[in-house]
Amino acid sequence: MSKFYHGLNSLDLLKKKSTAKSKEGVRLAFAAIKSAAANSNWNFNNKLQLLEAEQLSLTHHHRQTIVLYDASIASAKRSGFIHEQGLACEKAGFYCKRMKNNEKALEYFNQARE
Repeated sequence: MSKFYHGLNSLDLLKKKSTAKSKEGVRLAFAAIKSAAANSNWNFNNKLQLLEAEQLSLTHHHRQTIVLYDASIASAKRSGFIHEQGLACEKAGFYCKRMKNNEKALEYFNQARE
């Protein structure tokens, strides 16, 4: 689990400034979560999708990014990981806010509170 959170933090750092250390943190997180998802998809798929959404958000492929956030939210919900569902909603909300889609951001933030 620490690799997952380290990956999210590294991606947040990459949004501000691209460094070799942050890129390596993302690479290591993806490797660990992909391996874990291969062994326990129901437990790690939502985490992998959230990392993918966060990485894709750096490239501004809006539609694909939203699809991945929504997939992560749905996967976390199916697995009963309400805290990770809330985290994915918040991350999606902040992404929409950065993209100036305040209405959609508010939807995600409200969903995170449920």
